[in-house]
Amino acid sequence: MWKRTVQGKTLTFHLAGIHNQNFLMRDEETGSFWQQVSGECIAGSMRGAKLEQVHNDELTVARFVKESPGGTVLLGEPGHTDSYERDWEPGIDKLPAVVDTSDSPLPPRALVAGIAVGGQARAYEASRLAAELVILDELGDVPVVLWSGGGRMLRAFERRLDGKTLLLAPADAEHLRDAEGGLWDFRGCSVEGPQAAAKACMMPVSVLWDYWFDWRAYNPATGIYGR
Repeated sequence: MWKRTVQGKTLTFHLAGIHNQNFLMRDEETGSFWQQVSGECIAGSMRGAKLEQVHNDELTVARFVKESPGGTVLLGEPGHTDSYERDWEPGIDKLPAVVDTSDSPLPPRALVAGIAVGGQARAYEASRLAAELVILDELGDVPVVLWSGGGRMLRAFERRLDGKTLLLAPADAEHLRDAEGGLWDFRGCSVEGPQAAAKACMMPVSVLWDYWFDWRAYNPATGIYGR
């Protein structure tokens, strides 16, 4: 998700095509082409410019309503609901990829959650996240925690607060516990313990669910967690 104001211009985007099997956008104001996965303008008068990322989560409706009871949900256009393909991924999985990943241990269309922080990028296999619901890791000098809520409901946080790195482990389905006994909820906020009174929250880290070939194409120096 990106802010659509760049260099003082508010841009209006529409689908222009596919580049490297990734969504390509064109803005109406300058006619420039933008890569959806990176937010970078790759052709036109604004080439080299980059959209500012807006933090976003992939959540179930139940989780969204629980955390934001007054929130708004975007629905399909009335009258065209039958035109939306709900189960398109199995067919896409069988298509060949345009990026050669034969020198890596993952097939090109392996589903990964990608994180880029601390000057490093790392991919976390969906199968690994399903088996290991809480992962503590470090990218560069940034300690992170990845917390899976099941399926693609995944959040990541910088687990350093006031210069201290938190050691976290599952307490129950809704909470993590730190080494001092404090509890943290799925929003990354302290709800019990020394940090609760200050309403402390860990800093969110952006997560991108992507196919391995696409993540690697835009993060060529990426590592793979556990490999």
